[in-house]
Amino acid sequence: MTTDNKMTVELMEEAEPAPEPGNFDRRKVIHSSSDTFPIDVQIASLESAGYVYVYDTENGERSIVNRNMLESQLQKMRPDDTRYFTTVKPSIEPKRGTLKCLLHKDDPERWQYDIWGFATCNKSNLVSEFQVNRHVQVRHRMEWQTIYDERERKEKEEERNFQRQLLGIATQTGAATQGPGSDAASNADTTRDTRGEAVYTPCGCGGSVREGYIAQHTRSKKHQRWEKKNGTQHS
Repeated sequence: MTTDNKMTVELMEEAEPAPEPGNFDRRKVIHSSSDTFPIDVQIASLESAGYVYVYDTENGERSIVNRNMLESQLQKMRPDDTRYFTTVKPSIEPKRGTLKCLLHKDDPERWQYDIWGFATCNKSNLVSEFQVNRHVQVRHRMEWQTIYDERERKEKEEERNFQRQLLGIATQTGAATQGPGSDAASNADTTRDTRGEAVYTPCGCGGSVREGYIAQHTRSKKHQRWEKKNGTQHS
């Protein structure tokens, strides 16, 4: 027996028991009576090897593992030949944040999630917005898809409202410059073509920029998302 195997055995012996995950319901019926077998069958007992706590040797995070899998978990090694897991709690404390899951009871959108029937989540120690989104994507996949779709819908609606506002401003400006005695009315309108129609220039974000309204266009969410993704600035 090698020294490493002795260490593994010792760690297995020192493992702290952990509670059985999930709920065991002795009243659960696993077979309802039928013509073939006219007797209800219920769970009478559940045999398990049991669960124990293991700790990540790098960040101190605790998790539980079935005793049948304990030895293989303890034998997992990092590239520097140190263990991934141990049954002895490390001196390092896991890094904790203060950000909460989107489904937390204190989230500002909780009223909407209640309407949708979403369960609450007590996770409140996430360290970044990325972790928040990743947590919801992994742990609450259906809820995340609903939230994501609703965000997309709102952004598209805001973009449409913004475009309508631009059109309203352009209409008012055009009417003012065409008034009697207006200097602008006596000069060629460079924002319109020879047919009197507004001139638009294609933008890399997929939208169109009307002459004279570049500043307004670059403030739109769609254009800003494009600039952030491509690392460019509209000229």
